[in-house]
Amino acid sequence: MAVNWALLLLPMLERLGHGDRAVIAGMDQSGVDLFLKHRLPTVTTASFGGIAWNSDHKGSMDGFRWKNGAFRAYGVTKAEVVLWLLRAGRDVSISDVDVAWIAPPYALLRSVPDADVLSGTDCLNVPYDADRSPRKSNVRNCGHQSGSTWSAWFNTGVMFFRARPAAVDMMEEWRDTMAEIKGEAQVDDQLSFNQLVGTVGASGRHAPKFRRFYPLKPASEDGRVVYDGNGSRRIHAIPVSQVCSAHVFHVQQSAEPRGCLVLHLTFVEGWPKNPAKYWRLREAGMLPVRPEPFDQRYLSFTPPQPGPTPPERHEPAPARAGNGWTVVAALQWSPRLKAHLELVDRHIAALRNAIGIARALGRQLVMPRMACLCERAESPAALLPGCTLEGASTPVPHVCPLESVYDVARVERIWQKGYLQLRPWTFLNSSIHKPPAGALPFTPADTTAVRWLAEAPPHGRPPPQGPRQVWLEKGLSAEQLLQAVSAAGASDARVMHLESAEGVFGGFESAAESKLFKEAISGDLLGGWSATWCCTSWNKPAGTFKFKRPVPLPSGVEARGPRTVVDLPDKRECYWQSSPCEL
Repeated sequence: MAVNWALLLLPMLERLGHGDRAVIAGMDQSGVDLFLKHRLPTVTTASFGGIAWNSDHKGSMDGFRWKNGAFRAYGVTKAEVVLWLLRAGRDVSISDVDVAWIAPPYALLRSVPDADVLSGTDCLNVPYDADRSPRKSNVRNCGHQSGSTWSAWFNTGVMFFRARPAAVDMMEEWRDTMAEIKGEAQVDDQLSFNQLVGTVGASGRHAPKFRRFYPLKPASEDGRVVYDGNGSRRIHAIPVSQVCSAHVFHVQQSAEPRGCLVLHLTFVEGWPKNPAKYWRLREAGMLPVRPEPFDQRYLSFTPPQPGPTPPERHEPAPARAGNGWTVVAALQWSPRLKAHLELVDRHIAALRNAIGIARALGRQLVMPRMACLCERAESPAALLPGCTLEGASTPVPHVCPLESVYDVARVERIWQKGYLQLRPWTFLNSSIHKPPAGALPFTPADTTAVRWLAEAPPHGRPPPQGPRQVWLEKGLSAEQLLQAVSAAGASDARVMHLESAEGVFGGFESAAESKLFKEAISGDLLGGWSATWCCTSWNKPAGTFKFKRPVPLPSGVEARGPRTVVDLPDKRECYWQSSPCEL
């Protein structure tokens, strides 16, 4: 991921004549060697103190994040690197490697000349955050305007420091705060930074800062810069429309950069997280370390679409059951949750069918743009009944992140095992995925539409087959589909697009292919916790729904059609056997 960070940032700076203004701080020798192999500007942190890298930390970087002592030591190292640059008279921008740079930050820095320190935040409400006029009222994690009395929160993944005494003073205090904490105490670099600023309460020497920080006091004429709890250092909370979380970028903006300077891959679910983060980068067209190919044949499809948005809630609100609500009570209370489950059931069935058809036709599959009606969260009170995260400006419906439905680490196996290559839903958008030199962008002329005879106009014959459209029967087997596409003269189409993928695939006649297909669907796409929704309760097993598993498809002659295919069972299988899961 660090190499990807550099491959995005360095070309952007080089175009401005500033290619010598970025460096990767490598914490271990193997990382340093890798970066130098790629001819990337690199500095080793071995002389800065902080973390002593060892075999316990190698392997999954997701695991390292939860080694509290080691991760805090990494924070000490980060502070030392920033201090080294500040003392050399350099302004500093520092970001985690799960960041994708989109545009240079110079205009941002010019807009707040009074700020000693600038930091991203965890605010998720774009319009509220854009208004920095003085006021007390807040939404969660967005209290950064002057006069705010609660809920400011800085995210230390993207920060800027000016070479001023105040910034040096803050960095020294941050470093010392982290270094003083011993053992596996659950205090990381971000929490310790917020404690020293005063956004949250703390014990010891930082305790008075919380009382002095609120209400926020303006440190610039426009109020966009405020004083920290020390009363002498000036800090700017960068708008979430500029330092964009993955939630803002993908869920709220449908993978459109808009005004984002950087994409910071926060608010990404799943465990491990890195597979889902890589997938988000692919959706954004920001994974140059693994470029998407433009020289294959592809299959895309129109996914199920939501109906009218249901109301936010039914009254009266149900009584709480322990740490949340039962799944049945949540369904009665939240019509959006019920509609969401039914919509995603259809999404899963359509994807199952599209995977089978892509395999049958020897094509790579472009994943669909999944529209959803409900987010997911471990905290039921932060989500229900309205189905959007507390404080977030999430549209309903919104684009559903892949990891909101599937275990991306499992889904990766589909292409890692060579069964089928999957491409992100944005792949055919040439404004997001620019083709490499010598490759052509996708155009409408590249696409052959696949329409279904069962959905043809009731009177008269359907339009004739041609290079841009094919009419097929529903329920054909893989072998029959291959023959029908060939007979229609569409086998060489660069892109084939199914106008629907529900109830259209009959299965594989080949027993061997049928077995591989079932393994890919049951084990990789839908195995483990994949295809579940969480949570109506902090008792997670009892508060989790299982999306419907598609009805298994037959093999042999029974797979042949045309025939009517029923994708979904009537009843929902319960995730937690002791709990009812339907109204």
